[in-house]
Amino acid sequence: MEYLNDTGLLIEQPNNLYKLSSDAVALANFVECKSTDRVIDVGCGTGVLTLLIADQQKPREIVCIDINADAVQQMKKNLTINQAKLKATNFITLNADARQLHTLIEANSADVIVCNPPYFTTGKKSQKNEHISQARHDDNLSLDDLATLCTRNIKYGGNVFFCYPANQIAKAITIFENHNFRIKTIKLLSNQKGVYLAIFRAKKGGGHQTTLLV
Repeated sequence: MEYLNDTGLLIEQPNNLYKLSSDAVALANFVECKSTDRVIDVGCGTGVLTLLIADQQKPREIVCIDINADAVQQMKKNLTINQAKLKATNFITLNADARQLHTLIEANSADVIVCNPPYFTTGKKSQKNEHISQARHDDNLSLDDLATLCTRNIKYGGNVFFCYPANQIAKAITIFENHNFRIKTIKLLSNQKGVYLAIFRAKKGGGHQTTLLV
């Protein structure tokens, strides 16, 4: 068990599951929601995004969904560990394919959707751990799948926050535009090798003005 940055939150992350990354923390810090919002965390894993958003933003409800049963079980444990700090938010946890989410909850009921999606396309996988490989490859959730489920589950005017490799910005914009979303904000993250990640805020409907943050 370890502390989740300097938040005072505790998280337990078994070695066989996908662990905390700087991408997830950066995405959580980018998310904006209100206390009245219903948030959906797609591919919630062990709950890093859910924990940080609940602690920082305190929305009324977060629906957490992941196809990996072990990850969902661990996320439930992490919510229990931190329950004293997360009393303002109601949590719904679902072990299911996120592409079927609209059949499990009321359609178009979310104000905000967040996702740290898998970046690697289907093909040869060098990762030996099945759970970690599942979290890194898009067999079960391509970017088009994500945009489709957002269309089905978010209200008109709602916001989707997600990250994607910076060298695939055009792909991300095209896919979400084709699903009636407008990219409102893009934040670029850099490391020693240069710009490597883009974090997006996509709005369902609206104008085409985009703010670029570097």
